[in-house]
Amino acid sequence: MAVAPLALAAACTGSDDSAPAATRVRAFTGARLIDGRGGPAIENATVVVSGDRIVSAGAGGPTPTGAEVVNLGGTTILPGLIDAHVHLGGLKSGSSAAFGGRGLTDDYAEPRTRSLDYGVTSVRSLGDFLDDSLAVRDEIARGALPGPRIVTSGPSFQIKGGHPNGTVWANDSTAAAQAARMPTTTDEATRMVDDIAGKGVDVIKVIMSSIVMPGGKGNGQKLPWDTVAALVAAAHRNKLKVSAHIENPDDATRAIDLGVDQIEHMYISRSGPPADESSYDSAFALMADKGTIVTPTMIVNVGTTEPLAQVDLRTLTVGHTLVKRAYDHGVRLGVGSDAHEPDRHGWGLLAELVMLVNDQQVPALRAIEAATKTNSEVLGLSDRLGTVEAGKLADLLVVSGNPAERITDLANVRLVIQGGKTVVDKMR
Repeated sequence: MAVAPLALAAACTGSDDSAPAATRVRAFTGARLIDGRGGPAIENATVVVSGDRIVSAGAGGPTPTGAEVVNLGGTTILPGLIDAHVHLGGLKSGSSAAFGGRGLTDDYAEPRTRSLDYGVTSVRSLGDFLDDSLAVRDEIARGALPGPRIVTSGPSFQIKGGHPNGTVWANDSTAAAQAARMPTTTDEATRMVDDIAGKGVDVIKVIMSSIVMPGGKGNGQKLPWDTVAALVAAAHRNKLKVSAHIENPDDATRAIDLGVDQIEHMYISRSGPPADESSYDSAFALMADKGTIVTPTMIVNVGTTEPLAQVDLRTLTVGHTLVKRAYDHGVRLGVGSDAHEPDRHGWGLLAELVMLVNDQQVPALRAIEAATKTNSEVLGLSDRLGTVEAGKLADLLVVSGNPAERITDLANVRLVIQGGKTVVDKMR
């Protein structure tokens, strides 16, 4: 992508974000740079931002004449984090409604605010009210609301009485109507995909789940495979990717064979870790061969009853090594929190990253790459997001410390910049 010359640098005046974005040039200096591409950190780096774009990034280099210089000594600068799996309409535990849209959540205010507070500048919503998630997505995009960029599936495709409409939603009719599509024939599946594609969704979400919740909530049934095949065909005809909620290796293999593009969860169980982790090896080999990206969402299988502010992230463990096994097979990993309850947004992605590194032994720089560069591919935004390099949008996270050595340092947020605009500032 071509980058405009730095002639505008001399026009930069003042330091507040009210300066016209097209004329503001900033040079962030003295920081350690983790650019999101998986390579080693660059010490004493300079990142130059003009308007909403990164102009240059790397060790040393000249500071443009007239640029506003921001000394970030003692910090690390990274790409804005991306959460590849959230549900904006999740409500607090015990809420009288099972799931909600903008009317019940103040336009998803808490998920929006908490995401930015943790340096999450983009998210992928995989199951939310159709009209509301599209409207809030567009309002954030045009600056009418603050929040992370949203890529959304709108409703998810599922079977009536199954997960989540028969489980966590407790058969709530409003949630089912707004956030679910439950086709009973292949023709109906095709029409439903065409309908929501025409309304502007970004991705198609398919749920293949046998989850039954305590008290017998949920019938344990899944969509028929011929319906899944019809959904995939219709989505691809509409130039949309398909991501599938998958809980076991056999379903993963079949879904990939049918053309599903991405896998969510990979493993979910209420009864403990898998008896035989090697049963996943053939599925992992297929994923590695096809380049299928898997978003594990380990944190949803970890019980945390204490307030999140009191959770020691370093102690979190999922009780299996499937994610490490997938990584060792060469499977490409995304990172997602599956955040439902409002206070899990932002925090859940941090917890997932800490677990990737400390529990699953994925190298920190590769985990960060997964939550930035790889997740930008998952969202279909890799042409503009995911790495700190010339031509990309200036989505930047500045933290105290060195996440390459201590992944928990990602919690030390000092500055969050989204599209060149400062949205969180704890520098002062």
